[in-house]
Amino acid sequence: MTVVRGATVVRGVTVARGATASRAERRRLLTAISQLPEMLDVLARELRAGRNLHEAIQTASTLPSLHSLGLDTLVTRFASGERLVEALDRWASALNHPDGDLVRAVVSLGSVTGGALAGSMERAALTLRERAGLVDEVRVLTAQTRASAMLLFVAPIGFLVLLLMLDPASSAAVFTTGLGQLCVVLGLVLDVVGFVWMRWLVASVTR
Repeated sequence: MTVVRGATVVRGVTVARGATASRAERRRLLTAISQLPEMLDVLARELRAGRNLHEAIQTASTLPSLHSLGLDTLVTRFASGERLVEALDRWASALNHPDGDLVRAVVSLGSVTGGALAGSMERAALTLRERAGLVDEVRVLTAQTRASAMLLFVAPIGFLVLLLMLDPASSAAVFTTGLGQLCVVLGLVLDVVGFVWMRWLVASVTR
């Protein structure tokens, strides 16, 4: 019995540590995604200053504000002789986010075709900021909609309780007659259906 309990405790601790590590990794990735526009701005600025792409990435990798992006791994791969496009593929795959794929596409295409890479990076940074702003706006609107759904769900029930408290004699007919009971049941069903429907609408928008 002691061995079983010990194994259960160990398993619980392991699961808890795994969940904590997963949350920490998720926070790190979200931080990295939010730093992508700044990364592109830094690279564009370095390119306009006359540095090549490898030097620009090396400079960006030393900035504390971009630490979560893991650019030092790119620099290490460059130093080991790995091609830029391949290193960017590995880096973007680790981010596993559409914004990372956009950065990879812009930088890789510019490194292969040449041209005004700094301008492309600045436009991509603007696109990422606009996208992040839109995501934040949707998040706020969905939070407001969830709050409205909860209010609309609770309000009829609260009104019924208030009615029972203020005028119990008159409102007793609601529960003592067949028609009153039918109205209460129908009202509760419609209330639940409306709440579930609004939640479904919010979920369909945020998917």
